[in-house]
This record gives sequence, C-alpha cells and structure tokens, in this order.
Amino acid sequence: MRTRVNVTLWGLASILLLLAACRRSEVVSTKESSPEPATVTPSRPSAPGTIIETSSGLKYQDLETGSGPRPMIGQSLQIYYTGRLEEGGPPFDSGVFNYNPMKDKTIRGWKLGILGSSEIEAMRVGGRRKLIIPPELGYGGSESGSIPPNSTLIFEIELRRTLEK
Repeated sequence: MRTRVNVTLWGLASILLLLAACRRSEVVSTKESSPEPATVTPSRPSAPGTIIETSSGLKYQDLETGSGPRPMIGQSLQIYYTGRLEEGGPPFDSGVFNYNPMKDKTIRGWKLGILGSSEIEAMRVGGRRKLIIPPELGYGGSESGSIPPNSTLIFEIELRRTLEK
C-alpha cells in the first residue's frame, strides 16, 4: 500500500511540473518562418528583430532594448509613438504622449506591450518596441476615429523617460 501511494505522489508531482513548464513557455516567431517554433521565458529579453506572439494574441518586437530603468507602478511615462493600420501604411496617429498607465484609459495592447506581463518583459527607458495589436486588445468591433472596427493596430513606441509620480 505504501509503495502505491509513493508512486501516485510521484506521478502527480510529475504532472504538475509538466503543466507548470507548459504554462511558462510561449511561441516565438521571426520575420522569416522557421521549421520549428522556439520558446522564450519572460525573464529573458527578446533578441532585437524577433517577433514574439503571446497567448493573448499580442505580437511585439524589440527594435532597440533600452538601458534605463523599467517603469514603476504609478509612474507617468513619456512615450513617442506612431500608429498604423498596416505595415508601411500611412500613420493614423503619432506624437508624444505623457502616459500614466494607472490613470489614463488606453487600449489593453498598450498596457501589456509597455508594462509587460507574465509573458512580456516590461520596456526600459530608451527602448523602442513594435506592437502588433489584434482587435481584441485594441478597439474590438468599435470604430475609433479613422480606425475601422476589428482592425489590427501596429504601433512603434519609444519609452523616452519616466516622469515624477
């Protein structure tokens, strides 16, 4: 009886470890298709040029990894951005945005792409990142200005500096 319990506990522990490992990995895709998807953990920054797709559907590409600090909760950020509907298309919006993620209402793709999550490393000051935001993390089925419903949005953003709380 004791042997049976030990085997069952080892089996259960193995299954839990396997599930935890599966939950932590994510698929990485590059501009050129590769025969086998690679995996990356959120604690490791992506290599510049690599497009990473998260389980939420957000894709991001670090164009330049910043060397400054990561944003702290409650801090306002100075962001330079350009938004497009398609790669190489004309911008629908661009400029400088003093952005406080805790106070300002923005699309969910921005918050995830800048502040990070369990799958995305937060940006650093001086970093530039491209965000490819699916409709579910953007405006969904709603129209917003010149942006049609169900649009995928492409933003190139640069985290210039953090501002005082």
